[in-house]
Amino acid sequence: MDSATASPLFLIDGMKLKPPVKTESPIPGHPLKWQDRALLALSALLLLLLIFRMETAAAQEGQWGLEFQSDGASQHSLAINTQMQVNITGLVARISVDQVFRNNGRGWSEAIYRFPLPDGAAVDRMTVQVGSRVLVGEIQEKEDARRRYQQAKSSGKVATLLEQQRANQFETRLANIGPDEKITISISFLSRVDYRDGRFSLRIPMTFTPRWDMSAPAIENGFYNETSPAPDSVSATARNDHYLSLNIDLRTGLKLASLESRYHDVDIHPSLNGYNIYLADPDTRSDRVFELNWTPDFGEVPESTLMTFDDGDAIYALLMLAPPLAEAISRQSREVVFIVDTSGSMEGISLIQAKAALRLGLAYLAEGDRFNLIHFNSDSHPLFQQSMPVYSSYLLEAEAFINGLEANGGTNMAPALDMALNLPPQAGLLRQVIFITDGSVGNEGELLLQIGEDLNGARLFTVSIGSAPNAWFMRKAAEVGRGSHTRIGQIDEVEESMSRLWTRIQTPAIQNICVDWGMDAEYYPEIVPDLYAGEPLWLYARLPFPPVDVTLCGELEGRPWEQSGRILPGAGNENLATLWARSKIEALEDSRIFGENPGYIRETVTDIALDFGLLTPYTSMVAVDRTPSRPSGEALNGEEIPNLLPAGSSASTTTFSQTATGWVAQLILSFITLLVATGMLLLSPASRKEHSGGASSPMATSASSP
Repeated sequence: MDSATASPLFLIDGMKLKPPVKTESPIPGHPLKWQDRALLALSALLLLLLIFRMETAAAQEGQWGLEFQSDGASQHSLAINTQMQVNITGLVARISVDQVFRNNGRGWSEAIYRFPLPDGAAVDRMTVQVGSRVLVGEIQEKEDARRRYQQAKSSGKVATLLEQQRANQFETRLANIGPDEKITISISFLSRVDYRDGRFSLRIPMTFTPRWDMSAPAIENGFYNETSPAPDSVSATARNDHYLSLNIDLRTGLKLASLESRYHDVDIHPSLNGYNIYLADPDTRSDRVFELNWTPDFGEVPESTLMTFDDGDAIYALLMLAPPLAEAISRQSREVVFIVDTSGSMEGISLIQAKAALRLGLAYLAEGDRFNLIHFNSDSHPLFQQSMPVYSSYLLEAEAFINGLEANGGTNMAPALDMALNLPPQAGLLRQVIFITDGSVGNEGELLLQIGEDLNGARLFTVSIGSAPNAWFMRKAAEVGRGSHTRIGQIDEVEESMSRLWTRIQTPAIQNICVDWGMDAEYYPEIVPDLYAGEPLWLYARLPFPPVDVTLCGELEGRPWEQSGRILPGAGNENLATLWARSKIEALEDSRIFGENPGYIRETVTDIALDFGLLTPYTSMVAVDRTPSRPSGEALNGEEIPNLLPAGSSASTTTFSQTATGWVAQLILSFITLLVATGMLLLSPASRKEHSGGASSPMATSASSP
């Protein structure tokens, strides 16, 4: 018999395979040695782990609202586009956001969508348009609003629930969207216009980077509670929606030296009261922050100003404290500690920006300064055990340190902050910590408490990186750290932003600031932070009478400093009352971090929110239609609409940023370990000797005989 007859071939999917050879154990009753049995048991255990992780990951994908692919196309029944109208008057902007939900499926749907807002935004209005009907949102306590929404949802009525999930993130739930139906939710809020280095700016975030949080969110009756907000939902692939249209009415009586949109192409048209600005590209997506900057053509140095509004019961005021000129202040030597985030969410352009910022920061160091570098992801790694002088040898080590930085792992900030704030002290030098990160963390409260407790006379300056950073946390960390916050949105901003930051921090600030209103006043923030060159401070106040004069005092380079604020007659409106209430609420929420009674905070914030009609962690907006739309026999399907990934982000890192390595990496690791264990079993000396087809084996004779 020829070899083909003795060993017939089997064709499986075009591959030629020999039939399995039957073998017998050389030792009856003992098929395999104990080492082989242990390896097989390990392989089986790893296989079970592999299957478990696949099932868990699939369940998480459904829970977080990730996209599923079929034939190369994303499968979504709901689509969303955004329209914005922005009216800027003086130092306040009224922003109206229209979210247009369209049901492209055949069934009835409930949409769940999360979106970011500017720092300190005061959300006070909501309407819902269903066909020709307009529903007006009402502020209610969170539990009452949820019950009303659930009842309307169950009865088939169109209903909308708007909740605050984080300090600068909100969630919209829209129930009973019919097939081929379009529903528009309009949300309106107030935001303060920023002023820094002689330039006004307004930033509106459009999406956000997913947060890294080691704690699991808590769920109550199908909702995430305010102490454990819902995880961030972000799309991992492109969608055929999330289009953005934006119109801005900039009302200013000032002659402008410049007017620009930082990250979007715009058309600018002069108007009777100022300028109208529109997006130039009709295909703009909501994948990055929108920033508008305008610089007045000042004939002289800007001064402190005071806007007031009389609502009949009290006077509300907004005081802007103008900073001193940097040229008038002497430079001081410092100890500068750079902390840079190298977690997975920083992969791509964010890490490139961070490295450029580090190199530029090192270039600004001068003789007499000391420095150190720390990078962190799941772990923290310092360059030096203590800060070193600005010598060329140490700078070369720093350059090599920066070149070796790679993005990977989780965003575990606490050890890096502890390391920086507790380095060995440098006599006679003020410690300044430069914290460069996208801020993609979920444990903001714990980190702010740590900063406040461990500051020890140091100053913390935050630099937010990327197209959608956690700006609220970065601003708040700088406030608690008595420093300032700098933003870098793209690579060509690094030099300008770091240069401005260095101009501020290399000169001493005005410290121990006090404000004399001429009467009893309730103002926020209550503890006025340091005032740095180029960066003003803002105070919101409630007064019993109109102010006549406001005096500012403090210490500059160890000497007394004093300045008066100029009152702008008739400049304010009812928006000042809303912004004061929002500032008081923020101060109360901050006090929770530092040990204030949570019950007192909840009760006080709820009362203020109901009085001023504001969205807070304890109050929500709800709107319900009068008549049912969905027939009682029709099912209601829920769909969480993902945000777009921030521009320049990598889906492989941001989508699974909840863990240091991610479930995909764990699956691959388990599979590789399984293959290694199986290979060890098959290639072990005992196995080769007992189970091979060699001449010394009884099986060899049996297999080769005709």
